[in-house]
Amino acid sequence: MVMRAAIVAATMMIGTASAATVVHVPPADVVAGTPLELVAEAAPATPTLTLHYRVTGGAGTFQTLELVRRGEQQWVAVVPPDAVVSPGIDYFIAAGGTPVFASETWPHMMPVVATASTERRARDIIRSKARRSQIQTSFEYVDYGHRMVGGERFDDSYYRIDAAFAYRLWAYPLEELRVGYTRLIGPNDSAAASECTDPTDPPPCHVDNGAGFKVAGWFELGLAPVEGFRLDTRVSVMATQGGFQPGVREEVRLGVREGSHIAVGIEYLADVGTNGFFRLGWGTVPGLPMAASVEITNIPDESRDAGVRLYYDIAHALPNGVRLGARVGYAARNQSVAGFTGGANASVEF
Repeated sequence: MVMRAAIVAATMMIGTASAATVVHVPPADVVAGTPLELVAEAAPATPTLTLHYRVTGGAGTFQTLELVRRGEQQWVAVVPPDAVVSPGIDYFIAAGGTPVFASETWPHMMPVVATASTERRARDIIRSKARRSQIQTSFEYVDYGHRMVGGERFDDSYYRIDAAFAYRLWAYPLEELRVGYTRLIGPNDSAAASECTDPTDPPPCHVDNGAGFKVAGWFELGLAPVEGFRLDTRVSVMATQGGFQPGVREEVRLGVREGSHIAVGIEYLADVGTNGFFRLGWGTVPGLPMAASVEITNIPDESRDAGVRLYYDIAHALPNGVRLGARVGYAARNQSVAGFTGGANASVEF
């Protein structure tokens, strides 16, 4: 009996001494999406200290980090921000393979506190499938039919090409940055003798590519101060027929652009024209977002009468981040002049 008591007492003393060689005080909690620094105090001769961690409730294996010495008695490991997610982190610390704080069977659970912005960012990541970047291109042809100038018939149409790159920052209120290129060209009539060089076609004459611009570059900010509300502000510089000119575009949107939403906006392109638009989008059919828009505009030349466009968009989202879309519609300057609108677009997210 005396011998058994001595053995038990010795075992307790050995366990206490082992635990005393490595001291770790866990933080009370940590904010989601921020680095988690865990500090242990141990002698320099302590066997290699390793941190083993995983998301609370996860059935996977523990990730391992080796603690790095800082000062005479401190050892530190930092869990990366992308691993600090709700509801918490399970972890234990081992020295030379022997657990010295918690264990694999009974890990310590560290609560992860999610702020409003981190919860919102998590929803955006899920919605976008963690794809931050997007490359997009679109083509559109708009035909208003024809119009009469000085007793002669002139086609009233134009085409537009857009290409853009977007990057989702999710640094609220700044949600996204976009840069892009636009080309907008249409025929025009002219009364200038310098432009009407064909002797068989005196002024007013038909000038191919006389309206619009060949090159424009633009930069856009996507601001979302609250979830579900978005303001897109674009500034552009165009090389028009009259030289370099500025342009601006504003869009206010409630809802998700690729799903159900309501949007209203205006675009001004110096020398080219102005358009105001209203768009209603819906995502009731999975994988097939749709939208209907009405637009009032005098593009491609600011001297033309205002016209009305009605068009319908539909897109199909593929599993690999590719999205293909089509547009069909109707355009009219007045009751006697009307035409067809058609277009296509494609994008890839990664």
